[in-house]
Amino acid sequence: MSRTTTKSPLAPDRDRGAAAVEFALVMPILLLFVLGIIDFGRLWFTQISLSQAAREGARQEALGSGYVYSRTVGAAPGLTGLVVYINGTVYSANPATPVACPAGSDATVRVVNPNFTFTLGALIGIGSKTLAASGVMPCGG
Repeated sequence: MSRTTTKSPLAPDRDRGAAAVEFALVMPILLLFVLGIIDFGRLWFTQISLSQAAREGARQEALGSGYVYSRTVGAAPGLTGLVVYINGTVYSANPATPVACPAGSDATVRVVNPNFTFTLGALIGIGSKTLAASGVMPCGG
């Protein structure tokens, strides 16, 4: 006499926990990958903002209209702690008199963000990174 058994839909399945184990193994890797993409996007956005700020500052200086520092920092919204070099000199505020930019020379502005931190820095051991950008424009127009 042969007995056939049918599987009840309510009976536990031996493979039921396999998906949970696979998910637990893959999820940390996937999460690191996604957070890495977000960090790279933040880095790229910050670098583009610094480049735009340096170009705007160089343009402001080349026109000789003053307020180079505030124009440079204002062109990089959301970024704090920026260091601005105007023709090689560090400024932390607008100079009392506009920086001279004689015709035929170049106006140079360098913007440095010394404290860019990665979201994943604590997890994978990456500290803060210094980002910088420069802008150069001929004086007098």
